[in-house]
Amino acid sequence: MTSSAANTLNPVTVEIVRNALLACAEEMKIDLRRTSYNPIINEMNDFSVGIFSAAGETVAQAPGLPHFVCDIPSAINSIAQDIGGFDRFEPGDVFLTNDPYVNTFHVHDVNSVTPFFVDGELAGFACSRAHWHDIGGASAAGNMSATEVFQEGIILRSAQLYSRGQRNASVFRIIEANTRLPETVMGDLRAQVGACQVGVERVLALIERYGIEVYDACVARILADGERQALDALEQIPDGVYSAESFLDDDGVHRSVPLRVAATVTKSPGRLSIDLTGSSPAVAGSLNCNVNTTRSICRLVFKMLTTPTEPANEGHFRMVDIVVSEDSIFNAKRPSATLPGFFALHTLEDVVRRALASGMPDRVNADDYGRCCPAHIKFRDRSGGYRILADTEGGGWGAKPYEDGESGLLFGEIRVIPIEIMEMRYPVLLRQYRLREDSGGAGLHRGGLGVVKQYECLQDGQLNAGFERQVFPPSGVFGGGSALANRVAIISPDGSRRELPSKTTDHPVAKGEVISFELAGGGGYGDPVQRDLESVAADLRGGYVTSREQLADEYGVILHDGGNEIDVAATAARRSQLREAASA
Repeated sequence: MTSSAANTLNPVTVEIVRNALLACAEEMKIDLRRTSYNPIINEMNDFSVGIFSAAGETVAQAPGLPHFVCDIPSAINSIAQDIGGFDRFEPGDVFLTNDPYVNTFHVHDVNSVTPFFVDGELAGFACSRAHWHDIGGASAAGNMSATEVFQEGIILRSAQLYSRGQRNASVFRIIEANTRLPETVMGDLRAQVGACQVGVERVLALIERYGIEVYDACVARILADGERQALDALEQIPDGVYSAESFLDDDGVHRSVPLRVAATVTKSPGRLSIDLTGSSPAVAGSLNCNVNTTRSICRLVFKMLTTPTEPANEGHFRMVDIVVSEDSIFNAKRPSATLPGFFALHTLEDVVRRALASGMPDRVNADDYGRCCPAHIKFRDRSGGYRILADTEGGGWGAKPYEDGESGLLFGEIRVIPIEIMEMRYPVLLRQYRLREDSGGAGLHRGGLGVVKQYECLQDGQLNAGFERQVFPPSGVFGGGSALANRVAIISPDGSRRELPSKTTDHPVAKGEVISFELAGGGGYGDPVQRDLESVAADLRGGYVTSREQLADEYGVILHDGGNEIDVAATAARRSQLREAASA
């Protein structure tokens, strides 16, 4: 970019280019959804796409999975390092990478990276990241009990799928031979490559219209504007040091050994540092995460609290520093297992946000249900092939400073796969799907409710499930109560029930048994005794709160005998009693 291009840049041109790039990313997203085979992608939206600069910086990213915010640059940079630098990319190249130690959450999230060139010079990248339904490993669809990465699936580290436009048939064969679902996985691979090609074509058309110098100047301005917006918003946070902690149930191997997640957030003029020193060291199980995905989660929290309505680009995060100990669950080292490491990252989200609560109480909500409670119900068909139902359900979100939390809600643009598709494709019947009463944490504002979702299996199968926050449920803030914890259980035809641990792999499920997913609620915000009686009465009418014990012990609300009408006099006395006990 020449200085003259930057100095004469028309702000109207910048906005046209900015929105054209966002539209380009959105078109990539639509194409990937429409051409993919896997319901996790085309129904659930577990993917991300975007356009990136020649230096691997995020310029435009389509709305999608929030946890991938500006994280794909780690894939671009790791490939560049593996092949000897950015100058080694060539026109027509396509690379794949899913290295869980530098550039992705776990091996199932595969990055497709396509560089594009103008007059022989590298001008940027179009990239996609998507969750592949099965990528090998010891257990179909993922191994919650793995102790090393080799049990989780194949690693495609900087694999060159196309070289100068020439298809590398060997890589295609390797992938096809290492998945239990070759048809859908190969279809998803083609969809990712095609979406990136659409991105390249659209950006090159934009560059042809304005010229590479103006395009580069616009990209620099877009990133600079993002930085300015974030710096302005950063000043909403008072300077100071903030800290919080929480715990994970266990690592999936050593049961009943909780893992600490700690964060110290330091706000200084123009900078925000998030220090995770004090968090659990690396574990034998699979709750390890690499530094780059950890950075992405910290960026997500920062984005939510500062510029939530602005499309993300690399400039929004230039003032955010992440500190992670060498031996930490947030600094995974080969060959540590990483598949459900996002449990630790979701808890980290709540911890960082809760740390900042005292500095910005009008922007921070209580803890959420956990955001991702993955379950895979696995069946074999008569020919020996696999049929794998993937489910991740919404739960209760933390209460807000101004209203109750949302109920039964997923995150970002992640969606619930329609029941009709589930029952059509897999041997299951949905027996129950409802809100889970009493699951929201009590508070001045109540936490949202989780859901109960029950599948009856029509043939024998197996279950993989990850329902963290069974031992340490979502917490409230500013005196708000904790929510009910996550649960997963198997119900036999005779009505007997067996509850499963928070990480389960290949648990047998017999024909006629019902798998019951019971999602946590969100934490409460503020003192429950301060909740107005009309809101409590509405909760009673709606069936959101039914427990008389919770009403009396947390809300200080007493009901008339034999009904759901509030006894106003008895309630006033009970609330006075609770206030006196709290101040003693």
